[in-house]
Amino acid sequence: MLGDISFRNYKKNDIHGLALYPATMIAPVQNLILQELLKSENIESVFDPFFGSGTALYEALELCPDIELVGCDINPLAHLITKVKLQGITKSIKIDIEKLKNYLNNVEIDDFSFPNMNKWFRSDIIISLKKIRQSIILIKSKRNRLYFWSILSTFIRKYSNTRSSTYKLHVKDIECIQRMKNNLIDDFLTSVEQNISKFTISSSNLKLYKNDSLKQLAKFKKNSIDLSISSPPYGDNATTVPYGQFSSLALHWIDKKDLAFDGWELDNYSAIDRKSLGGFYKGPIENETGNLLLQPYLDDISLSKQKKVISFFKDYFLFLDELCRVTKKYIVLTLGNRTVDGVNINLTSITQEYLEHKNFRNIYECNREIPNKRIPKLTSKVNNNSVFSMSKEFVIIHRKTI
Repeated sequence: MLGDISFRNYKKNDIHGLALYPATMIAPVQNLILQELLKSENIESVFDPFFGSGTALYEALELCPDIELVGCDINPLAHLITKVKLQGITKSIKIDIEKLKNYLNNVEIDDFSFPNMNKWFRSDIIISLKKIRQSIILIKSKRNRLYFWSILSTFIRKYSNTRSSTYKLHVKDIECIQRMKNNLIDDFLTSVEQNISKFTISSSNLKLYKNDSLKQLAKFKKNSIDLSISSPPYGDNATTVPYGQFSSLALHWIDKKDLAFDGWELDNYSAIDRKSLGGFYKGPIENETGNLLLQPYLDDISLSKQKKVISFFKDYFLFLDELCRVTKKYIVLTLGNRTVDGVNINLTSITQEYLEHKNFRNIYECNREIPNKRIPKLTSKVNNNSVFSMSKEFVIIHRKTI
């Protein structure tokens, strides 16, 4: 169906390189899948319940400009980046860039601050970030402001005192912090000017929800979405990819008026991850099919490690129930199989069997090596044995049978 999906040489020189975001889907893979499905029958709506940086939704827009795009994500940074990609910028963007440059040369430093600012940013970097922040706030066009914030989010991370080798927040060695050259304003403006050429399309049929996917899905009508396509978390965020922790520094700097922001997201660095799928324990799995699929793995995992696995799968099975209810035709998922306590949990197989149980027949499965990973192949050790991190991701396509 799809052929080779390795795309080892793919570089994010397209719009997907607009802003840094963790563990994003590979755009050409999603494009191939969508091409096949969109030409097979009439697809009027595409839904991504964990849209992240908006890869799948944008690829759907590129293939079908009038298609209804629906997405959900609990992370305000994901919401910002995806909204910018899909709604685009205004015709006055070059005028606003010139205004931005002028503001940067004349703006006065204010007293903006947040907890631990000086831990995560060098004093001169703070001054540069304050200048950029105040200058963006002065731009009248919201669409263009959102674009500027989206570009800035990458440089907030790049010029922070946190290590780039992990998505979690870990302070660099003092020598590395001191050695960093402050080219922040120049780098930011260069990126702002270079990226405007990537905006060639925009959607006028777009619904983005900033919410817990379980809560949002419950509001959707049965069979209201033709095609659902996503890469859900492979486990609880805290022990897989901490999207919220990664985003927290940028969220502190961006003006909250320009974010889909409820207020709790910055209570602490783990707030978003704890509110995400499987973020905290809600009791045992009350699902016979789910228990049967998961129990063989739990039998080999120590009791101390089982709780996090159960927390995730309790939410995950509820998510699949709702996804099957609202999806009319196809479900496409990109998945990874994580290792817990030395046990490789085959999320792909579990998901396939669960979807079959919910009357979604598997019509295609393939996998690809993950060529470039932020997480090393050998991670922590269990009983003095190295634990291998995920090296493959799997794509499964299921078709509703009734």
